[in-house]
Amino acid sequence: MRILFILPYDNTYKYKGCFTKSISYAPLTLSVLAALVPQNLHAEIKIIDEGVDKPCLRGNYDIVAITCVTSSAKRAYKLCKFWKERGSYVVLGGVHPTLMSDEATNYADSIFVGFAEETFPQFFKDYLDGTPQKIYRHKSKCAHLPLPIPRRDLISKKYMNIPTVIANRGCMNQCSYCSINKLWGKDGLTRPIDEVIHEIKTLNPKRIILLDPSPTSNEEYAIQFFQALIPLKIKWSGLSTIDVVKKPKLFDLIIKSGCEGILAGFESINSANLLSVDKKTNKVDEYKYAVKQFHQANIPVLGCFVAGFDHDTKESLLDTVDFIDEIGIDLPRFSILTPFPGTTMYDGYIKNNRILTKDWDLYDTMHVVFEPKNMSPAELQKIFLEMWKRSYATKKILNRLSNTQKNIIIKLGANLGFKYYALKIRKAGG
Repeated sequence: MRILFILPYDNTYKYKGCFTKSISYAPLTLSVLAALVPQNLHAEIKIIDEGVDKPCLRGNYDIVAITCVTSSAKRAYKLCKFWKERGSYVVLGGVHPTLMSDEATNYADSIFVGFAEETFPQFFKDYLDGTPQKIYRHKSKCAHLPLPIPRRDLISKKYMNIPTVIANRGCMNQCSYCSINKLWGKDGLTRPIDEVIHEIKTLNPKRIILLDPSPTSNEEYAIQFFQALIPLKIKWSGLSTIDVVKKPKLFDLIIKSGCEGILAGFESINSANLLSVDKKTNKVDEYKYAVKQFHQANIPVLGCFVAGFDHDTKESLLDTVDFIDEIGIDLPRFSILTPFPGTTMYDGYIKNNRILTKDWDLYDTMHVVFEPKNMSPAELQKIFLEMWKRSYATKKILNRLSNTQKNIIIKLGANLGFKYYALKIRKAGG
């Protein structure tokens, strides 16, 4: 049996240019799915990430498995059509098919809704029996869902040379623009800690990237996980909510477990915006204090900000650029508010006729797909590009390097990488 796994290309890749490897980490979805293929099939397996690999449009495969998000959905559907016409059995899963299952069923032979740890092996049994189902839905209620060790031997070598690991796939927060809680529920799904630690030990790394969307939101699990991480004496970077600095025990464990970089969603400098989207973990008047606490631990902060909330104006968005310098963000990143299908925000915008397009290619957080409140879509797009331009002026980059004393060269490289990334975005016009 020959099986092809595909992660389709989307717009986010085109902005990276020659920095693709330096700012791209290895996703794990397809390598986990590959590890779920029954060994007794002795399958020949190939993984293609179209963002870093050349598309695979040749060969004969019994099964073609595709995973996609909203911005890669149209490409995924084209691939479904292509491989079905070549006689392959095509299966489709991921965030977009999970939230838009009625749409996705029109393109694949079988679709997977939710996690596939249990349903993917069941699919192979059904496939071999000649009775594959049209829809496979994740229904497990277990508190900790085990994962196989990903087939990293099948992953492209075109990523940064730092292994990626995931422990907690959920998020206990309920932000209205986010699809995570819609996908997995309030509590999400965590892996058994012993299993995660064993996987990290097999990698024998100096550092790792945690892919958890919100590793600190489940405080009890996070405390146990970071305690178990300490003896490994490795460095790690990953996401965190900024309120973690007000949780002394957890924050101390984050530091002791080897954290060397945090990506945090600040989102907005307007409290009314945060309240409107249920971003309850953020308090604007605590931003500067939070960043200072990370810096005192020599942990740089990549801060994410969103343009297009209902209380945003041109002036407030441009003020955000100066505010970023004031609170000491080491690496700012901007996106345009995007009401993804299936989210509470999307449903509300549909109801109020604020969705401008359902061209999923444009749902890449770089394009305006809805009607803003205080400006036109074109004005929001222009301001977004200006925010990138101003934030990555050479003077601002140099000023940011002194925020923490460690890894100056790495921070300079990251800032220059994002400066080039910003240039690509502006040349593409968003």
